[in-house]
Order: sequence, then C-alpha cells, then structure tokens
Amino acid sequence: MTRVANSLETLLHQINARFPGRNIASDGGVGDAAHQAKGKASDHNPWYGPGIVTARDFTHDPTHGLNIQEIADQLLASRDPRIKYVIANGRIATNRDWQWAPYDGANPHDKHFHISVVADPRCDEAHPWNLPILGGGGGNGGGTEPGMFVTCGTGVNVRAEPRQDAPVVAVLAGPTRVRVGCQTLGGTVETAGRNNAAWSHLPDLGGYISNIFIDHPAAWLPDVGEC
Repeated sequence: MTRVANSLETLLHQINARFPGRNIASDGGVGDAAHQAKGKASDHNPWYGPGIVTARDFTHDPTHGLNIQEIADQLLASRDPRIKYVIANGRIATNRDWQWAPYDGANPHDKHFHISVVADPRCDEAHPWNLPILGGGGGNGGGTEPGMFVTCGTGVNVRAEPRQDAPVVAVLAGPTRVRVGCQTLGGTVETAGRNNAAWSHLPDLGGYISNIFIDHPAAWLPDVGEC
C-alpha cells in the first residue's frame, strides 16, 4: 500500500494547524502520472521500502501567513537529520552542506516548496518539526526545546556504543540538529587539542556520538540525564 512517510505527515499536520484555511492548490504527496513516469528520479514515487513516498509539496500562501521561502530557510537552519533536500524559488539545498544553490529543474517551485526526506528509517520518525514558524524554538545549543543540540564537524560517526571502535550506525555529513536522550561516560576522544570521555545517545539515530562533537562549551551537557 502506497503512503507518504510519517515525518512528512507530521509536517503536514503541523502546517495545517498553524495555517488554517491555507491554499492547498499546489500541495502534493504521492506523484501523479508525470511523476510516475520518472520512476526513481522522483521522490514523489513509492520507491523506498514498502511503498513509501519520501516527498511532499506545500503551497505558497502568504495571505494566510505561509511564505515558502521563510519555512524553507527554517527547515535548513534546523539541520533536522530527516531532511534530504529542499527546493524553493528556483533554488535547492541538500543535507550535504545546507546551502542554497541554483535549481535547474523544469519547475522553479515558486508556487510551492518541495521537501524530500532521507530514504532510511528516519523518514518515518514522526516527532514534531522544530521550526519557529510552527511554534518551535529553532536555534542551536538546545534552543527552547530540551535535549536538542547542534553537532559540529564533518563526517562525524554515530556509533552503536560509546567508544571509537564500535560499529558506525550513521554519519553526519555536517552540522546537524539532533535530539540527545541521555549521556554517559565511554571512550576518550581527542581532537584539536581537546579530549572528552562523555558521549551522547541519539535515540533518533540509534547510537552515540562523543560530546566533543556537540556544539556546546560544556563537556557534560546541561539538563541531560545520565544513561
């Protein structure tokens, strides 16, 4: 059975609640015949898992407060690990660098913005999207939402256990907004003249990263419990 990824259904519900009566003329989830003809070239097709579509479009409707550039910019700023890429107003940004670049597709996406989520189990993580326009805190270092932090560095490994020789379960290409469930002591990590033996558990990614890769001045994160 074809369906849209749970993370995008959550975003749909949040946007509908925030902007009641909004225009939905350019909204889209499961692709039409034109999208289906593109096969795996379109994330609007159910090419991942058991019939899962990993993309949604949301209509530009500034009359009701939904400005696609504003929400697209906030999605990028959130560094949510569920995001694959965002397209709006003739530009595209991916989770490789979170920076806007020209988009040369036939549709400039000026009547709606497009969001694709990653084709892995994270696409079905249904926790709310933390965007200021939707009432979330945004920002980094935890913002106003407990347990939320931003990582630093590139190619940061998320490991199955809090030690450097544990299997890698995910890789963070660049600074990423993550939810820390708890923290514990593990193997000491040294980098750039610093060392830290504290590790954060990331429940949304199913593993641990060293706190040395969390963008926070404290070695042991505040207001986060011990595992």
